[in-house]
Amino acid sequence: MGFDVLLIAVIVGGIGLSVVYVRAEYRSWREHGAAERRREAALRDLHAARLSEQNDPQLLPSVVQMQGFSDGEAANPEHARVYTLAERRKRLRQSANQ
Repeated sequence: MGFDVLLIAVIVGGIGLSVVYVRAEYRSWREHGAAERRREAALRDLHAARLSEQNDPQLLPSVVQMQGFSDGEAANPEHARVYTLAERRKRLRQSANQ
């Protein structure tokens, strides 16, 4: 009977140690997640502060400075031709040589 009690005590002790280990890991995981969220919030605030301090008009052009496309140079005209890769390379070489 003494061996059975010893075996049960070892099993119960192992389960107890496993529970303590899992609890400590869970707390560590939560603390790490909270620290990561605080870090991200601080970086987000820092980025927002940097953006609000930028007053350089060259970085962010206003609507008045932007120019639109004319009818002849539209971004996607209806009569646009689709060029193959070889044709595009040939056109680039021709424009570079001129």
